[in-house]
Amino acid sequence: MTLNLDKSKWKHVTLGDIAAASKERVDPSDGSVERYVAGEHMDTDDLQIHRWGDVGKVDLGPAFHRRFRPGQVLYGSRRTYLRKVAVADFDGLCANTTFVVETKDEGALLQEFLPFIMTAEPFHAFAISESKGSVNPYVNWSDIERYEFDLPPTDEQKRIADLFWAVEHRRRALDDLAHRTRDAFEVVLRDIWSTGYLRPIGAIGECVTGSTPSKSNRAYWASEDVPFYTPSEIDGSDTIRPARQKVSHVGADAGRMLPPYSVAVACIGGDMGKSAVIQNPGISNQQITSIVGLSADDAYTLQAVLSHPLGRAGMEARETTTIVRKLNKSDLMKVEVPWPDDRTVLKTLVESNRRAASGVEAEGAGLVGLRSAILGEVFGGN
Repeated sequence: MTLNLDKSKWKHVTLGDIAAASKERVDPSDGSVERYVAGEHMDTDDLQIHRWGDVGKVDLGPAFHRRFRPGQVLYGSRRTYLRKVAVADFDGLCANTTFVVETKDEGALLQEFLPFIMTAEPFHAFAISESKGSVNPYVNWSDIERYEFDLPPTDEQKRIADLFWAVEHRRRALDDLAHRTRDAFEVVLRDIWSTGYLRPIGAIGECVTGSTPSKSNRAYWASEDVPFYTPSEIDGSDTIRPARQKVSHVGADAGRMLPPYSVAVACIGGDMGKSAVIQNPGISNQQITSIVGLSADDAYTLQAVLSHPLGRAGMEARETTTIVRKLNKSDLMKVEVPWPDDRTVLKTLVESNRRAASGVEAEGAGLVGLRSAILGEVFGGN
């Protein structure tokens, strides 16, 4: 895709030439705003604010006095490598470490074009390079207002911004569809749960707890032949991520090889209860217990019911807690999930949900790529 941009009339400017950080103050106690946005409410590379706090329910510190209004751009000036840029769609307040950025003159810079200037790779690279400090690096507005770039005329800003926002609105619609699909799936699974036909996991497949080949035996780690899975590869997807570590064939022989379509369950710490299907055979460490001996359909069906809130609750009810949370293999085997002899309906439901989720994920990834390509063509660096 190309925008066929004629940049001969673009004007070289600094961010401070055409935009400013608002200094409008508000007293959190005067009742004029109900919501506040802190750093944790803004997500990396996401222009939408999905979360916020209630001003009336917390004692905000003195730094929270900066007012923002719909359309203004919020920029997290701490840890700039987190790339937190968002566009407000409600009135609120934030700390003075979050810059509230707006155009100085709509005749020079359209407000709707500003967010994309500040999400382009060259801007992030500049902000990171200007950051001060090591533990909690930060930038001042006087630093980032020196950022230089080529600015299109306003009529071209409008054309580009319309395209950007069309992509952004479609991405948000996909996010909403994904949430509604997941919610509907959970409701249907809950209904299936209530019909009974519960069976303990130990009766569904063999449970195998992994082990870590000795690090002192170099032969075990001499070559990267076999995936070595850890809970960090179980990230919320139904399929486990590629293993970051691998062991030799000799090292794999020191553990228990997990065949394709084993269901890996993290059984310790903060990841406890997360699960994913293993597609490529490998071994796991002792923080994972896997259910093996399943068909592909059964593996994804079991992973789906274990990921359901009722499945997670069933595991949490059997966990032990001393210093860290832990679910022993013998306790995991006792967790009951819906598992009727005839699982045709259950499998069809899971497969339909997986296809829908995969389609949404693929289109979402395509939109992210499209947006990156557009930003690269307009501002370079992508």
